[in-house]
Amino acid sequence: MEIRQLQYFLMLCNELHFSEAAAKLGISQPTLSQQIKVIEDEVGVPLFDRIGKKTVKTEAGELLECYALQIIQQLDNAKKAIADLTNLDAGHLRIAVLPSDLDYRLTSLLIDFHREFPNTKVQVIPSIDILDKVLDNEVDIGVGLAIQPDTRLHRIPFYTETYSLYVHAEHELAEAESLSAKDIAHIPLVMYPKGFYGRELIEDWCREHKITIRTIMETGSATSLIRLVREGVGATIQPSLLIESLESPQIRAIPIQDSPVRKLEMFYRSDKYVSRAAKTFMERLRTFF
Repeated sequence: MEIRQLQYFLMLCNELHFSEAAAKLGISQPTLSQQIKVIEDEVGVPLFDRIGKKTVKTEAGELLECYALQIIQQLDNAKKAIADLTNLDAGHLRIAVLPSDLDYRLTSLLIDFHREFPNTKVQVIPSIDILDKVLDNEVDIGVGLAIQPDTRLHRIPFYTETYSLYVHAEHELAEAESLSAKDIAHIPLVMYPKGFYGRELIEDWCREHKITIRTIMETGSATSLIRLVREGVGATIQPSLLIESLESPQIRAIPIQDSPVRKLEMFYRSDKYVSRAAKTFMERLRTFF
């Protein structure tokens, strides 16, 4: 059984349609059918059932898919390990991060990282489906909220953060040392829309403290929320550490008493080779926070 045949097999597992799988592979449908038949002859059982126009995996097909994915992953690990050995650092690092405030804060870290690894292509992908992207091998590292233990993943907790109220420097509360939940209840706010994790965390905290916040504008971008605060449109509730990334003298961050808390961690597939660049990035991220 050849690696190429396994790649054909996995594409068909993904598409479950011979014509579409063949088109994506750049081969003819008869060629794909022939190669699948070769694998089936070798393992001695059908891997797919053809029911009318539908193609479905058999139990044997499901089993082979599991092992084929591991084989392709190990081959990819070998290639990356050898590339690391040459010390060219010309790889590709894909990182999924929680949207808005987290990706907003990573710019200075990315600049420093590029200076050390100028040949490594880095993609930072904001996503609310970080876990799935890591498990599906769409990214190399996930950076976001703490997840449940999973044997498929290696997890690295790196920060537990509190929240502050961000106001314009001329706001009447700008010089306050700290604020309670009741202090915040009557302040006009600019916030993420409901459904965003950052907003839901605040809403849960409000229910615990028996208050309701008043929003006058909602947007899904941390950049726009900060701009609205800078222009004096309203205040916002954001992670306390965000202030260090703003470099804006027009904004003050006021600690919130008994504030909302969220735990952050990095995670990656336990069966995946971790390149020198990836290890360096994770270490830099932990140091940064």
